[in-house]
Amino acid sequence: MTMEQRKWTMSKIIALGILLVDGSATYIVLGLCGIAILRDFSGALPYLTALIGALQAATGYVLGAYFRKSGRENTRGGIVYDAARSAWENNFNDL
Repeated sequence: MTMEQRKWTMSKIIALGILLVDGSATYIVLGLCGIAILRDFSGALPYLTALIGALQAATGYVLGAYFRKSGRENTRGGIVYDAARSAWENNFNDL
């Protein structure tokens, strides 16, 4: 099975989704803060900056869980499957 034929797992979709939401929301909030600066807004923007912090915390939690899951899935009995598979594929290609 090649890399193109593999189906994406739900955990990978969730990790990518949280990265996209976090990145886009961060840039949108920074853009709104930039507009506020250009228009000489003299108030505070705690609701916008809190949004960035909350999304960063959620991203850290989701990615931490994803990498822990990935580490447990790819290791059994001290053998890392990706390394073993790579070695097997390299030997198979030599034939």
